Amino acid sequence: MISFKMSDNMKEERVKLILESLSENYISSNVLASQIGVSSKTIRNEIKEINSILKHHGAIIQTKPKKGIALNIIDKIKYTKFTNSLSTKQPQDIPATFEQRVQYLIEYLLNAQQWTKIEYLADKLFVSRSILSQTLKEVRKRLKVYNIELVSKPGYGLKAIGSEFDFRVCMTNIIVDNVDNQTLPDNKCENDKREILKKISQILNKNFEFFEYHMSDVSFHNLIIHIYVALCRIEEGQETYLSNEQMNQVHEWKEYKMARLIVEGLSEEFNVDFPDDEIGYIAIHLAAKRIVSIDETENGNVIINGEVYEIVSHMLRAVYDSYHIDLMDDLELRMMLALHLVPFGVRMAYDLVLHNPLLVDIKTKYTMAYNLAVVASEELRKHYNKEIKEDEIGYFALHFNLALERKNRKQDKKNILIVCGTGRGTAQLLMYQFKDNFGKYLNQIYTSNALGIKNVDFTDIDYVITTVPIAYSVPVPILEIKSFVEDRDVKTIKRFLSQGHSRTMEKYFRKDLFLTNVEFETKEEVLQYMVKKIESVYDIPSDFYDAIFHRERQAGTEFGNLVAIPHPYKAMTKETFVCICILNKPIIWDKKKVQLIYLMSMEDNSNRNLMTFYKITSKLLVNPKYVNELIQNKRFEVLLSLFGEIESTLE
Repeated sequence: MISFKMSDNMKEERVKLILESLSENYISSNVLASQIGVSSKTIRNEIKEINSILKHHGAIIQTKPKKGIALNIIDKIKYTKFTNSLSTKQPQDIPATFEQRVQYLIEYLLNAQQWTKIEYLADKLFVSRSILSQTLKEVRKRLKVYNIELVSKPGYGLKAIGSEFDFRVCMTNIIVDNVDNQTLPDNKCENDKREILKKISQILNKNFEFFEYHMSDVSFHNLIIHIYVALCRIEEGQETYLSNEQMNQVHEWKEYKMARLIVEGLSEEFNVDFPDDEIGYIAIHLAAKRIVSIDETENGNVIINGEVYEIVSHMLRAVYDSYHIDLMDDLELRMMLALHLVPFGVRMAYDLVLHNPLLVDIKTKYTMAYNLAVVASEELRKHYNKEIKEDEIGYFALHFNLALERKNRKQDKKNILIVCGTGRGTAQLLMYQFKDNFGKYLNQIYTSNALGIKNVDFTDIDYVITTVPIAYSVPVPILEIKSFVEDRDVKTIKRFLSQGHSRTMEKYFRKDLFLTNVEFETKEEVLQYMVKKIESVYDIPSDFYDAIFHRERQAGTEFGNLVAIPHPYKAMTKETFVCICILNKPIIWDKKKVQLIYLMSMEDNSNRNLMTFYKITSKLLVNPKYVNELIQNKRFEVLLSLFGEIESTLE
C-alpha cells in the first residue's frame, strides 16, 4: 500500500519537556529556558498555552514574581493519564512550531474523508482554541492559492473542499518544498517511498529516451513527486476527472501517447489501474514541464501560432514603453519567449506553477532582467486573466538577461560634436578622419566652430572632440586633440569612445536628490518622503506616487543586498532621473531588510539609449562592496566615484 504523508522534519513537542523540567519547587524562567533551549519569552508564551490545556487535566503551572515557575498537581490521576498520553506519542508526530502546525493541518485536512471537529484538532496538536484559530487562518490562506476552500460547518467541523486535481498539486508542492530538488527524498520517506520514487524515475527515463523528450532536472523531480502522489490517491479511491473538452484536447497531444506508455509501466510495476482521465492527468504534467527546442518547430512537432507571437510582441512593447529598452528586433528573444509560452500556456490553463529554485539568485544577480520580466508578465496577466507567480517571472527573466547580454555586446555607438577653430574645411576633414578610423564607434557626427557651440542642443550628443579650448560649460565629456588625427592618437580616442566617462551617469543624478540621515518605519513613509523631494525639483505627474505602488503590487522591488529599486510601472516623466535615499537603519520593505532605496523614473517619448545607464546601475546595486561603501559613507561624491570606477571596467 502506497500512502501520502508530508515529509516534515518535526521537532519534539515541548509540552513533555517543559512538564518534565518542572516540579513543586519554583524555578526561574531563564533557567527553564536554558534547559529547554529556547528564549525566556518563548517559555512564558508556551506556559500560557500549556496552562489552557492543563486545567482540563488536573494540574496548573503557577508563576510568581521573583520566585519563578512551579507545577501544582491538583488531580494526580487525571494528570498522570495526561502525561502518559504524551509519552505514547512519538516526537515527530507532534508539531511544535507554528509552521509545523500549518503544514500538519494542511496534510491532515487534505487526506481527511470526513468532517473534523475543531476540538479534536486542538487536542491532537496540544494547543488552545485560540492558537488553533490563528493557525487555521494561515491554513485557509495557503489552501486558497490552490483553489481549495476550508469550509466550517456548525455541528460538523472542518473540511477541505476542492477538486482532486488541485488537492494533488497542493500535496506535491508540500513535498517539493520540504525536500532537496536535486536528490530523491531519503530519510524522510516511509513505506519504502525512496524505492517507489526510484522505480517511477526509471519508467520516466525509459520513455523520455524513446520519445526524445526534454525536461529540466527540477521539472523531472517534480514530475516524479506528482506521479507518486497520483499513485497514492488512486489507491485510496481518490481519482481525478477531466472534462470532455479537456480530454478531447489532451488526446491530440504527443504527450498523451507518451503518458499511455508511462502508465503501462506504472500499472505493471505497482499493480494499479489508471483510468483514462488519470492518463490525461499525467499528459498535462508532461506538457506543462517540457522544454521546447527550436528543432521541434522546424520538424513540425511544435506549432507556434499567431496568438503566441502576438503575445510576445505585446510583452516586448511593454518593456520598451516602461524602460525604453528596444528588444523588439531581437529575433532570438522572440523565439525563446514563444517557445517558453507553449508549456507556460498549459500551466496557466491548469493553474500549475513551475517551481524555480534559482528565483532568489535571479532577482539578486539579474535585477534589470527581472524588472523587464515583471513588466512583460503584466501582459500575460491581462491575456490569461490570472496572476503570474514570481517563479514564472524568474524564468522569463533568464531569457531577458540573455537578450540584454546580446545587446550589451553590440557596440553602443556615440554621437559626437567636432569643434574646429580653423574653418569649415578642416572640420570636414576631421569628420572624414573620424569616420574612417572610428566608424564602428560612431552614429552621428556634427560640426561647429568655437563660437557656435553656445547654440548647440546637446540632447543627443555624447562627446565633444575639439581642436581648440572651449570657454563654455557643456554637459558632456570633452576630448582635446590636434588639428589632425595622428596614429598615436587613435588608441586614446578609441578608448575614450568605447568606455566613455563617469559623466554618463552624472546627468541622471542630483545632489539634492541624494537623501541621507533619515529614519522611517515603512516603505510607504519612505516613498512619500522621496516623492515629495522629487516634486520640489522635477515636474512629475500627479499620479507618480500611485504609479510607483502599481509597480510594487506587480512584484516586489526588494532585491536583497539591502537594496530596493522602486519605480513607476511605466515611463511617465519628462526626464530620466534617479533619487537615492539611504536610511540610518534598515527597514522591512516587503519581506527583506532595505537601507538603500534607488528610485528610478524613465523619461517618456524618448529614443535615448539607456543601456549603459542600466548596466552601470546593475553593477552598482548587486555588488555588496559598492552598496556597503555607499551606506557607510553616505556622500554624493562617493556615488560618483563608484560610477567612475564601474564605468572604467566596462568593455
